[in-house]
Amino acid sequence: MDFFEHGGRHGGANITYDFSANINPLGMPDAAAQVLQKEWKRAEGYPEETSRTLRRAIALQWQAEEEQLVCTNGASELIYAVVRALRPAAGLIASPSFSEYERALLAADCPVKCYPLQRENGFQPEEGLLAFLEQQPSGSLLFLCNPNNPVGNCMDPKLWERVLRLTARKKIWLAADETFLPFCREYENISMKRFYKDYGNLLIINAFTKLYAMPGLRLGYGICADREVIRQIRRQLPAWNVSVPAQLAGLAALQEEGYQERTIEYLEKERVRLIEGLQKRDKLIYRIYPSRANFIFFEAEPGLDGRLSEKGFAIRSCENYRRLGPGDFRIAVRTREENEALLKALDALEKEG
Repeated sequence: MDFFEHGGRHGGANITYDFSANINPLGMPDAAAQVLQKEWKRAEGYPEETSRTLRRAIALQWQAEEEQLVCTNGASELIYAVVRALRPAAGLIASPSFSEYERALLAADCPVKCYPLQRENGFQPEEGLLAFLEQQPSGSLLFLCNPNNPVGNCMDPKLWERVLRLTARKKIWLAADETFLPFCREYENISMKRFYKDYGNLLIINAFTKLYAMPGLRLGYGICADREVIRQIRRQLPAWNVSVPAQLAGLAALQEEGYQERTIEYLEKERVRLIEGLQKRDKLIYRIYPSRANFIFFEAEPGLDGRLSEKGFAIRSCENYRRLGPGDFRIAVRTREENEALLKALDALEKEG
């Protein structure tokens, strides 16, 4: 397995159910789908070069200035552009976590230092992270994912604040990846949105990909109070990096009232049902980790992904993440019908022995 492989690459003609990619099971908002159908001919012209209309809409939502925002071709493009723009003295990662942070750092020949999250503690960041950061040089870049991918846990907000203050004092850049945070009801109390205006070293990463179920359109954005940081990031991006369809769908999605609340309500119920269902299949599933995201991380019989693949189900093997191995898996919370189908497939496997 490739160290940098991701979910959503299930392959094979026999796959009917894809639980390997963490996309909103409610699907793309109606307004976004409709604008793509009605306005497709606008793609015959060039897009706004800096996505200015979309940046204004996002800025309004954040009560920010559009010069504090940059829109990108997915969050991944932003991650690479941030590394190139800041040229950090070192790249700091809590592992396991999203592999593109490390990939972007290595692509820029930046040394990478990992803070190991402990399995016995549910891979939850602790006080040791602060001690780790105290030892790092000024000008480093710390990536933290909240909720963390692939485990789905959120860092304690008080620890987040301490990390933020420490990195500001040490002059360490902090990139807070909140791609999955809009799935949490406590978003407003957990997000670094509360602090970004007061900390110029803080860059918040977000995307339309997960919440609005549009991974094929590729639309992400970053926000930082330091306008010079945003200008430096923008210099690393090609012209017209965000397509016309992506900008149109993003604008329409932001205007969809109630969509995020419906998503959260659905996930809160269906995630609990799915976890309870997995707990009952304890011949195959050994340990399930608490999640506040739209996915679930668990330990199970090694090779479970291959056995499920034969029955038409793709799940995410996490053995290529740092500190994880065979038997570590992640599944998305999908529709009720899909989730029930997965549980029935697990029943069949248990009977097979």
